[in-house]
Amino acid sequence: MFYRILNKSIRVLTILCLSVLTILVPTEVFLRYLFGKSLYITEEFTRYLMVWVVFLASSLAIREDSHISIGIFVNRFRGRTRCWINLLAQILLFTFLIFLIIEGIIALSFQMDQLIPSLGLPIFWFYLAIPVGSFLMILNLLPKMWENLTVISGKKRFGDSVSPKPGEEGGLL
Repeated sequence: MFYRILNKSIRVLTILCLSVLTILVPTEVFLRYLFGKSLYITEEFTRYLMVWVVFLASSLAIREDSHISIGIFVNRFRGRTRCWINLLAQILLFTFLIFLIIEGIIALSFQMDQLIPSLGLPIFWFYLAIPVGSFLMILNLLPKMWENLTVISGKKRFGDSVSPKPGEEGGLL
């Protein structure tokens, strides 16, 4: 239930951000090429908003197993061996995400006083995407790791999924 609400909220927020991008970018192009004028906030705002989209959507991609992987190697194995390989990759990803959270929080402390000139906002709000997105990715990674651990321990057979399958609840977006 928690994961359903969490991922639905992430999905809605991602769609909202993408909708804003879809409106702002063509509007900027239209204004620039037809009238020779542009909105002064569009370029920076869309750039920073895209960072949020990437981190939010990456969280959903982890849930859906949609990240890039070397399937030609992993698919050669079955059962527990495949789960061990997946678990190793997940542990490496988990470690990297913890590193991103720590370094992202350290970077945030330097960003509170720095303002984005065109928006008048602290750049803090855009750098916040790094630790928040990394934390959301960890939340979606934990059930995947648990699933592999249960197969490795013999409590579950390979192929019996406890986490939602890709495409459930309407897919990635």
